[in-house]
Amino acid sequence: MSTAVPTNIRSLRRHRQWSQEHLAEQAGLSPTTVGKAERGGQVTTATLHAIARALEVSTSDLYSDRAITPRLDAQPDHHALARLRAVITPPVGITGTPLLEEAAAEGPVDLEAIATAVQRIETSYRGDRYDDVAEMLPSVIAEAHRAVAELETDQAYRTRAVALQMAGRYLTQVRMLSDALAALRASIRDAATAGDRTLAAVAINGQGWALTRQGRLAECVRLCTATADEVEPRMSTAGSSELAAWGNLHFRAAAAAIRDNDPDGAKEHMQMADAAASALGREVDSWATFGPLTMALKQAEFALIRDEPDLTLELAERLPDRRRVGDVTPINWERHHLDVAHAQVRTGDIDAATRTMTQVMQRSPEWMRRQNEAYQVVADMCEARPKRISPQVATLAAHLGVAA
Repeated sequence: MSTAVPTNIRSLRRHRQWSQEHLAEQAGLSPTTVGKAERGGQVTTATLHAIARALEVSTSDLYSDRAITPRLDAQPDHHALARLRAVITPPVGITGTPLLEEAAAEGPVDLEAIATAVQRIETSYRGDRYDDVAEMLPSVIAEAHRAVAELETDQAYRTRAVALQMAGRYLTQVRMLSDALAALRASIRDAATAGDRTLAAVAINGQGWALTRQGRLAECVRLCTATADEVEPRMSTAGSSELAAWGNLHFRAAAAAIRDNDPDGAKEHMQMADAAASALGREVDSWATFGPLTMALKQAEFALIRDEPDLTLELAERLPDRRRVGDVTPINWERHHLDVAHAQVRTGDIDAATRTMTQVMQRSPEWMRRQNEAYQVVADMCEARPKRISPQVATLAAHLGVAA
């Protein structure tokens, strides 16, 4: 093991103010194994992968002789998270009944008002205002709990399912993955209670995203494949929401498969997803969005994962016309630009990558801080020109906390 590895692990852990026990929990390892890694003992590559994922850096970063600094401002508001956890996974009393705080709202339950509030939260989420999302969600979910308790109707369960999906999206984005999975499991149960298989499938797609971020790739493929088989629509008669949910499940399975070194499995799932996108003909809201443009962006991303950066840039130049097929969410659009910047670095065009990354930072500064790929791209840019880093690259490095 490189002598830099134990130092980097220890430094990153202390910077987060984590104990060895907490790092072990986040990485799915034993404290003894983490201690051994920090002492420079022999550990497997799989162990280093798990530690790197938990610390939100690449495994290669652990071997670096330069100082690795995690994104300083990427952590969510933990006070708001405590309130959110209280409504997603409330404590349970001796009778087995969840101990929920009483909702602040008074008067009759208004399902339409709850749905409107969730839409406002989604607007904040898409606008990169994560603190607002964390602040607003707890009271909305608490009111959704009250709606279910008082009404016990299918629509009340659907309304709460959608609110819990929004919580799952936010929590996955800020990498609170255990909390995200708890919210999404609750959403799936509510959708199933309401008999809404499409709504449940959308939440399962989100569950697949969280599993992928946890490195549970095979589980994601199995889950999304089994669900897609359950909800497979008849192309000639299916509604747009059914097609989008089914296509998104196949895309999610493909994304996990290609990261798990299964290109043939990924190709098969992408063919199914492409069929759904072609049948739709335009972008449709489903978790985020799904349609021809989404699939084109993901094809460019997958080319990068296969180490074909030239193809990524080529595909990025011939995307479907957004005026014709509709647009993706700002988050997915920015993620595509990170892929483009990554491809530009790999092909040696540091100036183009600098322009791309600067534009992403200007549009979505807070979102950018939470993206491992952004950190890796800027670190690679610094390494490419260690003695003549431009002011623009220095600004990017300072924004992300990369040691230039």
